[in-house]
Amino acid sequence: MAAEIILFERSNCRGTHRHVFVEEADLLEGLDDFMEEKVASFVVVEGSWTFYSDINFSGQKSRPIGPGVYGALESIGMPNNAVFSLSSVRA
Repeated sequence: MAAEIILFERSNCRGTHRHVFVEEADLLEGLDDFMEEKVASFVVVEGSWTFYSDINFSGQKSRPIGPGVYGALESIGMPNNAVFSLSSVRA
């Protein structure tokens, strides 16, 4: 199953963004500086994704989130700017 999500640094899908196609155990490791505590909104293009408040898929966990536009992390029960890892949910 294909998976794609676009992460945005500001609410309502604004600002710098990053496309992700595979699970990320640590969104901060060796990647764009903007990711550090700045994921505020997202678009799930394909597949379903689970968000985690800590690296290595730990901490607070969201339910699997399917395709759609999400203008704020709060809309899925996660604190704003508090996503540090994410995984795609395979069928």
